[in-house]
Amino acid sequence: MNKVVIIGAGSSMFTRKLIGDLLSFDDMQMDEFSLVDINTEKLAVMEKVVLKLCKQFGKEVKVTITDNRRDVLKDAKYVINTIGVGGVEAYRKDLEIPDKYGLSQCIGDIIGPGGMFRFLRAYPELLRICKDMEDLCPDAFLFNYTNPMAPLCLALSNQTSIKLFGFCHNVQSTAQQLSNYLQVDESRISYWASGINHMDWFLEYKVDGKDAYPKLFEISQTEEEIIKLADYEKDYASLGVRLVDLVRFKIMHNFGRYPSESPFHMSEYVPYFRKNEKAIKDLQVDNRWWFAHECAADSYFEELKDMLAKDAEIPCAKTFEYAPEIIHANITGKPFRANLNVKNTGLISNLPENSVVEVPCYTDSEGIHPCYVGELPYALAALNKTNINMHVGMAMAANEKKTQLIYDAVKMDPLTGAILTLDQINDMVAEMIEANAEYLTDFE
Repeated sequence: MNKVVIIGAGSSMFTRKLIGDLLSFDDMQMDEFSLVDINTEKLAVMEKVVLKLCKQFGKEVKVTITDNRRDVLKDAKYVINTIGVGGVEAYRKDLEIPDKYGLSQCIGDIIGPGGMFRFLRAYPELLRICKDMEDLCPDAFLFNYTNPMAPLCLALSNQTSIKLFGFCHNVQSTAQQLSNYLQVDESRISYWASGINHMDWFLEYKVDGKDAYPKLFEISQTEEEIIKLADYEKDYASLGVRLVDLVRFKIMHNFGRYPSESPFHMSEYVPYFRKNEKAIKDLQVDNRWWFAHECAADSYFEELKDMLAKDAEIPCAKTFEYAPEIIHANITGKPFRANLNVKNTGLISNLPENSVVEVPCYTDSEGIHPCYVGELPYALAALNKTNINMHVGMAMAANEKKTQLIYDAVKMDPLTGAILTLDQINDMVAEMIEANAEYLTDFE
């Protein structure tokens, strides 16, 4: 039975994308979409949206909704998790409390103090999802989209037998951006990327089968040239965000390879860029656009309600999200390659086995098959390890329920250590623990 359960389906834009992509395949029939969310008002609207999308594509699919996932997990083949725990106000504190101590995060959802507490809020609920799946659909795949990706997948992998894969769009998004900078159609590019979530490395990037790195170095010799490239970028521009890639080209020029994710994110993962307000502004990584996006999340929900009221067609152009492609490959047996987050079982030989890596994976009717990558160049692996150190600490804190491990993990963050003293970190973490007390009642 081709049944997909989406947990956190009240996320209007993302759910619309996933369902639209799944319905777009002519050679695949879905049997059931089950939408789960604790916000029953949004859920009722999303039920109507999904039914309308099914009608637009001319497909009959059973659609069920519930605020209790256990009602629908039985017989699920694929479970897609997109939940956020704590909402915008908790996220606001993740940014504002470190601000008081002079630590400026831009996104703050992967590592650092923001990533630490987002993780602590989300992990218990994700673990409960896994335990429910073990009980009701033990053979199903769990596709996790919730951040912070790597530490969540690492902590969960030590506690569940569920087939867990972490999904992101940082690799395909960056591949598209590089094609924009080179002003070539995406159909002409090929690449091989691996590393960790939000810090993959494009070990190879080719146009028409030829190495494109010489051209990337050529077009990024000066700040003026890099700033001009922003005129060609399309992905973030579609969100109303101007992406200037001074940070990532600086990384490429120093370490030889281009990293995935945005310069906003990359500036947070290393100690080099966010030294002071002037540096942050000069590098054009001062826009907290993701926080603004989360604050405005309901605006698209209202647009959908208006479309439904007018019986207007809901736009659903095919996206580059991996989950629908993986499901299609698994059902039809037509292979598809994607960069997914998996436990490192020697896949990247110079990264720790007690880590989650993001590597190319092939999917077919037999399942999802991670690829062996081998050794990363020394400097690239070393940069990954600085983040893995915190991932491991985050997972330990969540599974051992020890407050001291929260302090230890944040002290491993490269940016936090570059900006704050140990005493400042202790005070900051204590304040963030107090702000998140309701999520930490079982810590000692």
